[in-house]
Amino acid sequence: TMLAGFVVGILLARGLGVEGYGQYGIAMAVITIAGVPGELGLPRLVMRETAAAHARKDWPIFFGVIRWADSTSLAISLPIVALIAVCALLFAGGPASSLGAAIMWGAPVIPLFALAKIRAGALQGLNKVVLGQTATILLRPLLLGLLLLGFFALTGRITPQAAMALNAVTAACALAAGFILLKKNAPAEAPTQLAKESRQWLRSTIPLSLTEGIRVVQAQLTILLLGLFAASAEVGWFRVAASTTTALVAPMVVINLVVAPLISRLHAEGDRARLQTMLTHAAQAQFAGVLVLALPLLVAGEPILAFIFGDEYVPAAGPLRLLLAVQLFSAALGLNTQLLNMTRHERRVTRAMAIALGLNVVAVVALAPNWGMYGAAAAYVISMAAWNLLSWRDARRLVGIETSLVPVRRSH
Repeated sequence: TMLAGFVVGILLARGLGVEGYGQYGIAMAVITIAGVPGELGLPRLVMRETAAAHARKDWPIFFGVIRWADSTSLAISLPIVALIAVCALLFAGGPASSLGAAIMWGAPVIPLFALAKIRAGALQGLNKVVLGQTATILLRPLLLGLLLLGFFALTGRITPQAAMALNAVTAACALAAGFILLKKNAPAEAPTQLAKESRQWLRSTIPLSLTEGIRVVQAQLTILLLGLFAASAEVGWFRVAASTTTALVAPMVVINLVVAPLISRLHAEGDRARLQTMLTHAAQAQFAGVLVLALPLLVAGEPILAFIFGDEYVPAAGPLRLLLAVQLFSAALGLNTQLLNMTRHERRVTRAMAIALGLNVVAVVALAPNWGMYGAAAAYVISMAAWNLLSWRDARRLVGIETSLVPVRRSH
């Protein structure tokens, strides 16, 4: 999936050019941030409730929570879509403006993708873990890549508006696939009377949505704020640096997925020695993995970016080195966030992320007007370093485990 997303980024960067890719990045940041309230933690809630209902064979709850999540998501996301369309018309120059039109064409992604992720949550609740993620995180980028190739073959170029419209098309396809997969795998037909525990479900969505919402906003807000203070070309260069960094931290993603459930099990068993050893080895492995992938770009970023994205993206090498440096720092501090989440200290994670988000906003506003994409990259470095340092400190203080790659000597 990360490879497919990276290939899509290459196609977009080459097809749009630096200016167009910058406008696309701003439009996508607006749509992504605006989509956070529409999800409201609903996919995770649906996964939890459908898993429990499936175990009890409580079909009114099973189908009721899906129906309630759909209606709640639409009630929130449709007004957001309308508001985005109005703001794009008023403040971005209307349909004649490339950026305003791109935002309007991308607005349908918000409800479509939220509904698709709700179906993904229900499939995961049925223990169809891989199948549940296929439509939203694998099918969509693959289909977008194919559509982009077809568009290039027909026209030879693409605009930000067309790219955002293709995102909306692939979101609709992901939703259709989610409907089909859930219908095929649902254990029973929907009963005529569905249960509805609206208040309890709504209360549960708020803490579930906070951490995920902050994470999404953290990733996109830097691009959005940079667009206010710098030219579209700088946004395009920064987005290339950010997307390349995302692809190179694949070892961290894989190790997190594997180790997270083991942290919970070892903590529940009280096996602190094995937990400490595992986390030390995990930190060492993810640091080594990221370093191996990042080293060529740290040393020869300019020619590599020119080969992959084109000569016009060579200026992205500077910000890319800053982003890779902070990712190596994060890898060295280990799985501190996962340890806190798996040991019921998730509120400390939310606190650290909120502080990092605040630092990011302040630093971008302070640095980007004079330093452009380098200021934005420095702001991201500050926020990510703060987030990981706070979580690393909390993990040591609250759980008594050293998550970094430094081996811990045990007294005998």
